[in-house]
Amino acid sequence: MAVIVQKFGGTSLQTTDRINRIADRIIREQEKGTQLVIVVSAMGDATNRLVQLSGEVSSCTNGREMDLLLSTGEQMSSALMALALKEKGAEAIAMTGAQCGIETEYVYGNAKITAIHTERIQQQLDAGKIVVVAGFQGCAGNQEICTLGRGGSDTTAAALAAELKAERCDIFTDVDGVYSADPRYITGTKKHTAIDYDNLLTMAEMGAAVVHPRAVAHAKEHQVPLVVRSSFSDLEGTLVDPSRGSSTSSLVGLTIQKELSYLYLTGKMVKGHLFSEMTDSMGLWRRMIRSGNGEPGLMIKDKDLDQTLTWLNKNKERFGIHTIQHTSGGAAVHMVFRNPEEKRRQGSLMEDSLYWGEAVAIDGYPSVWSVSVSEDQVVDAAQSMYDAFFGHDVQQPNELQEAYGV
Repeated sequence: MAVIVQKFGGTSLQTTDRINRIADRIIREQEKGTQLVIVVSAMGDATNRLVQLSGEVSSCTNGREMDLLLSTGEQMSSALMALALKEKGAEAIAMTGAQCGIETEYVYGNAKITAIHTERIQQQLDAGKIVVVAGFQGCAGNQEICTLGRGGSDTTAAALAAELKAERCDIFTDVDGVYSADPRYITGTKKHTAIDYDNLLTMAEMGAAVVHPRAVAHAKEHQVPLVVRSSFSDLEGTLVDPSRGSSTSSLVGLTIQKELSYLYLTGKMVKGHLFSEMTDSMGLWRRMIRSGNGEPGLMIKDKDLDQTLTWLNKNKERFGIHTIQHTSGGAAVHMVFRNPEEKRRQGSLMEDSLYWGEAVAIDGYPSVWSVSVSEDQVVDAAQSMYDAFFGHDVQQPNELQEAYGV
């Protein structure tokens, strides 16, 4: 019997009414003759509420106790979902990450999954039960709960799907697929019926919030078909699968990132060593960049600016950094092309986009054209660039329902 993994995000589970509606949907899926593993996020803003509560008693923002606290949001969701399923006559069991065999490295707040032992899950599936897993968490070798960081429930779902050799992994969210731009900001967006892993991974790494990059990377590594779809409708979603291909438009999509700081460095630096050591030391999101005139620098989140400046100043001499210039409160518009060749063909249109700001080259992303923009203009800039590039329809191969029956 085919195994399907389905992940439901916090918006989908925001209220008990929504949990009940999702439970009905899950039961309908099981009635098709599939074994189901359901991965759930915390309800609504439950995680933010837990962070707020911790702040009322402690200045600690990470570490063992914070992971223990934050993991309870997903555990509550899994228990409530299992209870709802049972109330409707289905056989279900809720499990924490540790109970379903997810092992992680010994890192609090942003651990990576190192192994999954699926024997207990498979035993419950074979007994006819729906297994509801608390996402975002696992267990280090010494029985310590470690959380997986932002997007951890997406990662949980993709990793379980890979280990269980699932037919597919459904990512249910508050949008009905992957769009050419965020429809909350940009008008005239087009939904991709199909997209390949690499294009979606690049969009996710450039700020598209529909699926977390780590989950896409895991699905790609293990060739797990993903389907991104809405929790609130039966509309066809987006199939993520290399055999289906992406849009035939030169541009796959446009993304927006806000609350960014830009740091530009001078000196004779060994850039690769600087980047890798910063990542190992702090584990923060950052991109190595070059300005339009070739200056090396960093693009980071505003909230990480003070910590990054402290680290850079502490290590200036060792890495040969002479000066550090920085700005905060910035934004960026990223245009993700299908490949570097398609990007090169659009030279004149890319030049026109510089009306809004300065070009930024991001190391490791040859298919991306990025422009740094002031945050108060980023939506207008993005709409203008979108209209220039997407003056024609995104062609959408209509193969999802036929291929995977969804």
